[in-house]
Amino acid sequence: MTTIAYRDGIMAADSGAWIGGAATPWAYKLAIGPDGTLYGVAGNAAEAERFLQWVRDGCHGEHPKAEPLPEQYSSYIVLAAPVVGPIRVITARGDEVYHAPYFAIGAGSVAALGAMFANADAETAIQAAICHASGACGTIRTIQHPHPEKKL
Repeated sequence: MTTIAYRDGIMAADSGAWIGGAATPWAYKLAIGPDGTLYGVAGNAAEAERFLQWVRDGCHGEHPKAEPLPEQYSSYIVLAAPVVGPIRVITARGDEVYHAPYFAIGAGSVAALGAMFANADAETAIQAAICHASGACGTIRTIQHPHPEKKL
């Protein structure tokens, strides 16, 4: 489980990963595409890492596809925030587009969205998720657009 938050050109994530019932604080869930798009991935660790490696390798060809799970779930979910343009959420069932000043996905997304509604930045939103959601833990990691002055 994971929480990813985006606001004002900065994407943040917790570093928690679960192996059975044990939480570990070592996962890295963020990457920057060659065009400056920020990507954060929540879900199945092996599949999420495959998507992040596709980003690190330059986003060539089609991105790896998440597996559809029962009840409209996806094996992983991606938050994509381009330098300019709307936020996208990528799942096994396709892309969703959001024209929003901030966004969050994952187990602690409700806490993160609430924090950002109260004007918190993305990093503080992840801290709120770590404090108030059972699916977020570890340290907070961030990435930002290469040109943070360009905003949605």
